[in-house]
Amino acid sequence: SSGTPARVAGSVAVQAVVSTQSTGDTRTENTVTMSAGAAARIASLIQKEKGDVVVRVSVSGGGCSGFQYNFLFDHTINDDDLLIERDAARVAIDSTSLNFLKGSEINFVQ
Repeated sequence: SSGTPARVAGSVAVQAVVSTQSTGDTRTENTVTMSAGAAARIASLIQKEKGDVVVRVSVSGGGCSGFQYNFLFDHTINDDDLLIERDAARVAIDSTSLNFLKGSEINFVQ
């Protein structure tokens, strides 16, 4: 593999909702969780890819419209990544993006 992240495929991309509602539970507010629906969708997308892949979630500045949440296939897990695994779904989040996503849940909405 090239090591370059590839965008999650087309119009059926992970249509994830990153929820940042506070639960008051510090165990979940310092990490990121993944719903069962998101895990099932991500696992089905990963299964179609070649090799050992994860879905990389990252946050970038979006100018006046706020932040952009990016979902990409990646073949690399870096030392500073948070790796979230649920069933056959694997999501990697870099440490910089994690600061913006702490307390969030990755969810799939159709």
